[in-house]
Amino acid sequence: MITKKRHKPFYKQFLRLRRNVQNRPKLLKFKKQKWVRFQQYSKNQLKFFKRFKIKDQFQLSVSKFASRGNSFQRKFRNNLYERKAFSLFYGKLKKKYLKKYILRFIKSKRSFNNSVDFRQRTLRFFESRLNTVLYRSNFSLSIQSASQLILHGHVQVNGVPVKTKSYILKPNDIIEIAPTLKARNLVKKSLERSNFWPIPPKHLLINYKTLQILFMYTETANLMPAFNHYLNINSVITNIKKY
Repeated sequence: MITKKRHKPFYKQFLRLRRNVQNRPKLLKFKKQKWVRFQQYSKNQLKFFKRFKIKDQFQLSVSKFASRGNSFQRKFRNNLYERKAFSLFYGKLKKKYLKKYILRFIKSKRSFNNSVDFRQRTLRFFESRLNTVLYRSNFSLSIQSASQLILHGHVQVNGVPVKTKSYILKPNDIIEIAPTLKARNLVKKSLERSNFWPIPPKHLLINYKTLQILFMYTETANLMPAFNHYLNINSVITNIKKY
C-alpha cells in the first residue's frame, strides 16, 4: 500500500526554530501546552513593537559572546536552522532550488564590491519572485496563498497569464489580477483581512483600486520593511555547500 507523505504545517516547523518566521498571529492563539514557551518567547520579542519589529539585513552584526558556541555541533545546528528559516520565509523553498541559485551568486561573487553587496543581490533575487511580490503587496495573506493565486491562473504579468510562482520579475513589469469575479473577490477578501503592516516596500507601486502592481526595482531599493528577523545568509550558504 502506497501512502502519501504528510508534510508538517508551517506553524509546526516554526516551533522547533523558535521563530515566527512569517509573522503569523494565529500562533499566539494556540492553547496546547507545547506552544506556551514559543508564545512567551514571541511575546517578549514583540514587547515594544506590537506587530512587527523591522530588522536591517545589511547592518554589521557582531556576537555579544564571540567565544561561545563555537563547537562543530552547534555551528552545524545553527547553519541548518538558518537555512530552514530562510526557506520557510520564502514559502518553503526546496534545497535543490536554493542550491541552484545561491551557488550561482557565489560563483559570480568576484564581481561584487563587498559582502554587503553580495547579500543585497541575493535578497533582491528572492524578493523578485512573483509570489513574494503578491504577498508583500498584501494581495494575499501568505506566500502559500499567493502561490495558489498564480497556479490557478489568476495573475497576469504585462497582460500575459503566468502560472509559475517562481517567475522572476524585471523592472517596470506590471502585475495585475485577472479580470474575473472569482480572482478579484479572492484578493479583495485578503485586503479586507490584512492589517497592512509591515508596509509594502517602496519599489512596489500599488494601485488597490485596479489591483495592479508596478515593479520598480532599483539598486538603492530598501528591503528593510520586509523582514522581522535577521537572515544570516552566510550561514545559509555554509549549509547549502554541504549538500
